[in-house]
Amino acid sequence: MNKTIKTSIFLFLFLFSSNIFSQIYSPKDIVNIYDPFTITFGELILNTNDDEFKEHNFVIIITITIGPEKIIKFLYKDDLLINNVKSYNDEYWAINFTARKNNVVLIPAIYNIANNGGMVNIKMEGYSNISAGDESMMSQLSTSYVYTSSTMYGSMEQAYKYLATTPEVNKPNSSLLTTAEVLQRNVSTRPGIFYLGNPTDVSYAIPEDPKKVIGTNLLIQGQKKVESKLSNKAADVWNLLITKYTDVKLVQGEAYFNKIKGAFSDIINMPKIDESKREGLLARCNEIINEDLVMGRKAGVYMNNEVIKQFTYLMNFVKAGIRAKSDTASTTEEFMKSDEREALNYFETNLKDNDFNLNNQYLFDDYINSSVNRGAIQKEIDIIRRYYQLK
Repeated sequence: MNKTIKTSIFLFLFLFSSNIFSQIYSPKDIVNIYDPFTITFGELILNTNDDEFKEHNFVIIITITIGPEKIIKFLYKDDLLINNVKSYNDEYWAINFTARKNNVVLIPAIYNIANNGGMVNIKMEGYSNISAGDESMMSQLSTSYVYTSSTMYGSMEQAYKYLATTPEVNKPNSSLLTTAEVLQRNVSTRPGIFYLGNPTDVSYAIPEDPKKVIGTNLLIQGQKKVESKLSNKAADVWNLLITKYTDVKLVQGEAYFNKIKGAFSDIINMPKIDESKREGLLARCNEIINEDLVMGRKAGVYMNNEVIKQFTYLMNFVKAGIRAKSDTASTTEEFMKSDEREALNYFETNLKDNDFNLNNQYLFDDYINSSVNRGAIQKEIDIIRRYYQLK
């Protein structure tokens, strides 16, 4: 068998197995652990054997579980538009709904959820002919809120503050979580209750690095149709829209971001640095690295591992420039510090590629893609390379 035939067979088998066992997606569409995202509930087709459905009150309950955290979302009668009803021999009915308001749930980046497991589980269920007691409980629980724990509340509130762009996005509420859990847990056990659709579960994986994963159950932004088959003729259908966001706006709202930006601007634009100021400027950068860019050092500060890594690169790069510009000699025989050399390589690579990705997303707009700062970084690279005599 010649080499060409072997290569063709290998490619065929590779592509065939990829289509069977997995699907390859663009990393830009995969929701990763640093991406907040929204779930929008759209058109629904739910089957019920409640022949007086239109006269009864009903509730749709969505429970989103991420690790140990739970988010409970309700849709009531007023939130849904009934488009049509199809009868199946007067035994059960398929109701076509459109969720028309209060139908968007904003999930913060799951990196900030302890023990998240890299998964999101969504359970959807509906019930008709709600009891008077449950109707009373429903009146306490607004459909413009999602209910979650106090642990989850902070990150949801912060995501809502910076990312919510429509009134249909639900605000978080932690004070009524117990009430929401009681309704969620007990409504299905009431006498006379009817199921509105089969309870349906779906789970999606949320990876750390979307460039390194291939799978069939990844959380991908875009439309998703979740079906639960009742028979060959009827199926419950839940239409979801997943929209991913970047958490860069959350980072930009933190005090450390402006502190870093100020230090960079002040130091990078110095053509020469007086030797007497060297240690003070190095200390300024080290304070940011060792105090501001430490997870948990200050309460209520939004950051993650990528934020820490990328801005530490920036400060170490600035430190390399301080050393080069504060020496009276134009070159040195000393070895460059390893963390500063790593930072130099990082910026050389990213300036060359000039592409937005997970590894530079917190620096990209303000430094890599900024014509002013990009030029300043390139100039600093030239100074550092010349000083350390790097080829």
